Amino acid sequence: MPLKTSSRWIAPLAGLLVFSGSAIAVRAEPLPASPIAQAPSVQAAPKAGYTVPARRAAHIVRQQADTLSTLFDSAGGNQAKVLNEVGNLQIAMNSDIAEALEAYYGQPKTKLIWVDGKGATQKAAAAISLLKQAEDWGLSAGDYAVDTSFEKLPQNSPDRAKALAAFELSLSDKMLMFLQDNFRGRIDPNKLSNYYDFKRKPVDLKATIAQLASTPDLMVVFDRLLPSNPKFAQLAAELHYLRTSGQGGDSAANISKVIVAMEEMRWLPQEFPERYVFINQPAYMAYYYENSTLTLSMKAVIGQQDHQTNFFDASIKTVEFNPDWGVPQSIIRNEMLPHLKHDPAYLDKEGYVVSVKGKTMPSAKVDWSQPLENIGVVQPPGPDNALGQLKILFPNSHDIYMHDTPARGKFASQDRMFSHGCVRLEDPKAMAAAVLKTSVEFVDQQIADGAKKDMPVPEEIPVYVSYFTAWPTDDGVIHYFDDIYGRDVQTMNAIAATTASRTHL
Repeated sequence: MPLKTSSRWIAPLAGLLVFSGSAIAVRAEPLPASPIAQAPSVQAAPKAGYTVPARRAAHIVRQQADTLSTLFDSAGGNQAKVLNEVGNLQIAMNSDIAEALEAYYGQPKTKLIWVDGKGATQKAAAAISLLKQAEDWGLSAGDYAVDTSFEKLPQNSPDRAKALAAFELSLSDKMLMFLQDNFRGRIDPNKLSNYYDFKRKPVDLKATIAQLASTPDLMVVFDRLLPSNPKFAQLAAELHYLRTSGQGGDSAANISKVIVAMEEMRWLPQEFPERYVFINQPAYMAYYYENSTLTLSMKAVIGQQDHQTNFFDASIKTVEFNPDWGVPQSIIRNEMLPHLKHDPAYLDKEGYVVSVKGKTMPSAKVDWSQPLENIGVVQPPGPDNALGQLKILFPNSHDIYMHDTPARGKFASQDRMFSHGCVRLEDPKAMAAAVLKTSVEFVDQQIADGAKKDMPVPEEIPVYVSYFTAWPTDDGVIHYFDDIYGRDVQTMNAIAATTASRTHL
């Protein structure tokens, strides 16, 4: 059964492993995998090439405040001393966080968030307790460590005021970093390679630090930014189990896969909608959800190693029946030209329609030495069309879509990397009927006359073309898959590079 979510995630994770129904389902049973490339630990040497976020020292310029209210108030005087020391600090942090803290602490009426002038507050203790649990959420606790050496210094000493100021600013920095990391992930996937395409979720850091300052309950802020998808909670439970049990196949490799999966979950919406399509490339599977319930699943064929399918999200808008196929220029260049050198009439014999600058002509009469941009090759609708009888379109910059295929035998293979990047479906008619909110019989009727036609879906449907080597099924079981494109390794190296950057200016 799915993990029940809780608004009190600050509690130890073991206390959160509560499932509806039987306690037997408290963990997901890992399935051993034999990964092609095992991901290294987070502490592995960072891979060159990933660009970490820019960092700098925050420069707090304190605006002049009205000091009359603190003249006869020792507590207020202590706070003023600490605030004044904040302006003398040189603490390295990510540039966007530095900007938010400069705005907050530069205000004349700013109040300290984590100290009261004498020492750390209960709110600070709660914040540090939360940061220490970062590992439970697939993060690295060392990224959020805060120096508490002020506790050994004498009260009212200048050194203690300086240390308290450093603690105040550092804890604000680490809390913003922790919340931002939980909400959108530590790394920018778009910097990993061209196979990732996400609009990163924005975090209003200025509003967040103001909310941390004003609220007595940090969980109000944390709950707002933590992924609330039940599958994220299932992955967190699995991570706890793997670390504490030492069981479950190759634990080290599976721990890495779960950490990567939790990072990738943060790139997606906090919650999935009630209706969506989910494609998991390492599983070679496509799923359709209605009312948040899995109603359809099928095998899928994805891109070859040199034509990898991207990781992105989009919206399904159209089903095209009896499609023609505009052959990509890369396929013309790499796969058709070699045939044409031996047989100039090759495309004519195969039934393709060739045009040069919009004018149709036989392939045997085309000057193939001219720029390929001038030449178009189209395969008309028909039983042998590479796209089969239909395709499901979700506009994106990668020209990826789901479609039928006449090559039905490929679905019997265990490793189904055969396409040029698009996703071939085992049961495309069922998927088309689902997204159109109709029946397979209706789909058959649209195909029967052989005419090419586009049909918009009644409502746009999110589709997540994803890449998870660890993923929970709807019964709560975590399944593990081979890292077929080697992307987990890239992600773990980028995480390691990010962690390393956080210890330097």
